[in-house]
Formats: sequence, C-alpha cells, structure tokens
Amino acid sequence: MTIEKQEKESVLMLFVLYATFVKRDVAILEKNYNVDLYQFNTSKKIYLFYAFIKQFFFLLFNLHKYKAIVIQSSGYLSFLPVIFGKLVKKPIIIIAIGTDCAKLPEINYGAHTKKLLSWFTNFSFKNTSLILPVHKSLEKSFYNYLDVKFPNQGIRSFNKTIKTPIVEMVNGYDTNKWQNKNLNRVKNSFLSVTFAIDEIGHYRKGIDLIVKAAELFPEYYFTIVGKVYLKADCPKNLHLIDNVKQEELLEIYNKHQYYFQLSMFEGFPNALCEAMLCGCIPIGSNVAGIPDIIGNNGYILKQKSNDLLKALIENLPNNKLTPSDVRTQITDNFPLKRRENEFLGHLKNF
Repeated sequence: MTIEKQEKESVLMLFVLYATFVKRDVAILEKNYNVDLYQFNTSKKIYLFYAFIKQFFFLLFNLHKYKAIVIQSSGYLSFLPVIFGKLVKKPIIIIAIGTDCAKLPEINYGAHTKKLLSWFTNFSFKNTSLILPVHKSLEKSFYNYLDVKFPNQGIRSFNKTIKTPIVEMVNGYDTNKWQNKNLNRVKNSFLSVTFAIDEIGHYRKGIDLIVKAAELFPEYYFTIVGKVYLKADCPKNLHLIDNVKQEELLEIYNKHQYYFQLSMFEGFPNALCEAMLCGCIPIGSNVAGIPDIIGNNGYILKQKSNDLLKALIENLPNNKLTPSDVRTQITDNFPLKRRENEFLGHLKNF
C-alpha cells in the first residue's frame, strides 16, 4: 500500500447490485478517497435476516474506519447504517435513484407499494444525514403520464414531515466515451436499450408502445437491445438484440436516428443520455427526469397512448433537430465533471 493511499480517508459504498451507475460513483470517490464496497444481498427474501445480521457485525467492527457511508438507494440496506450513523455521529448519505421514491401499484413498481419496505425506506430517509436524489422530481412531483391511484410521487409525498436535507445531484456522463461518430444512420430507425424480463417490465419500460409502433409503421426500422419479454409475436421490423458490450452499443447508438425512452417511471435514465451523446434524437415519456434531460432537443410523449405516439412519429419528417443538437444538450448540462464536483463537494462538507 502506498503512502498516498494510506493518507487518504476512507468511504464505504453500499449497494444491492454493482451496476454501472454504482461503478461510476465509486470511480468519482476514488479520486479523493479509499473506497470499500459492501453488497447487501437481497436477491431472495429468505436471505434478508441473514443479510441484516451480516451487515450488523460488519458495521459494528468497521464503521470507525470511514469518514462517511454512501448508500445507493433507500430501503432494507440503509436501515442499520442510518441507526449506526445516528449513534456514533457518522455521516450517512443516501443517493435516491427512483424506485425508493415511487408508488405505482398499477405496475407493481416502487418501494412504497410494499408496506414493510416502505417503512424501512421512510425510516432511512428520515434519519440519514443527507439525501441526494438523481433528479428533483424524486423529492416531490405530480404524475400525469397515466391515470394512477397515487399521482403524488417523491420522497416528501410519502414522508411528509421529513427534515433531512434533500439536494438534487443529477447523473453525469463521459462525453469522450459516448461519441457521435458521424456515421450514416438508418433512415427512420428507432432504438431502445432496456431490461424488461417480465410482464410488469414489458409495460413499465414502454415495450408495449414500441411493439405497437412497429406494427403501425412496418416500413420503419425498430431495435431493442437488452433482455426483454414480449407479450405477443414480434413484428418483422422489430429487431431484438441481447445484451452487448459497451463498445458494440456505441456502434448501435450511432446507426440509429431516434431513441425511445418510454418508461412509465424512470428517475434519470442512463441509456437515454448515452444515446443523445451519440446523436440519437430522443423521444421520451413525460415522467421524472426525462423531460429535463431532453429539454428542447427532442420530443416528449405527454401521456401513455398509442395514438399520441403514432401522431408524434407521423410528424417526425418535419424534424429539424440534428445529432449535434442533442449531443450538446447532454454535454452542456450533464457532464461527468458536474456530478464529480457536486459529489466530492458534499463529502468535503462533512
């Protein structure tokens, strides 16, 4: 171990899945800190009690090593850390990613659709030191993309007396990695990169809308990358590609003209921003952070409707936006450096 590494303070990162967005935040923290990783495994509910016991003893013997704990999402994994943090006055930061701020029983989505998980989520938010939602809509927003039983969404909608500081910290993207390569794009081509392996995912990710659009526009070219579940037969002009490496995904982005992000709920979708950096003109749903990501450089589907999407696509021949326009929307507003500065700034303040 080098002297430089020994002199750095340490931070603990907690997560359920070691996803790409977690790896990105680890890389940011490693610029100033030693970062230890802790995975809270709840892949099966029968392991939950064991996961709590294991985490309890880890925190008991190791918490003193860390300047702060950063937790990716509120829920079961954050319960014990916020209690320990309160007891020993250790800063605990929760990054709110979306599911922990939502209640949509219509699609069985969101921590607050489950009574026990909702309690753990609210307890953690209420007792942590700082909450960093990836978009301001996750603090409080009104949902009108679809008629739902609980249109008021966000942390404050489910925890009305919360006093914990809540500060937006949007995602940031590597503008050098995701490039517009100025390739010839397939005319009237539409792409979506997603993960939807069951019927709930089929609707939540807007796969149903994409399938219908492919049926309505048989002369157009549609692609979905990722593991997806289809309720009906796949139209001939809808091409399904399994998960690919990021180098291949870069090429796929650059071959398509438009990008679909038609999710029924999504805090701050990474694939949308990557696609825009690669020059895909976005078509997104009117939920959470998607309208702010797209800004005036793309198209918003105001409500979930096959007819509205059909009308939007029919109007695309009048499109004046260029790949350069949509790339600039991300480079100007959501560069990786912005998240890096904000994230390290928050930790420095403790």
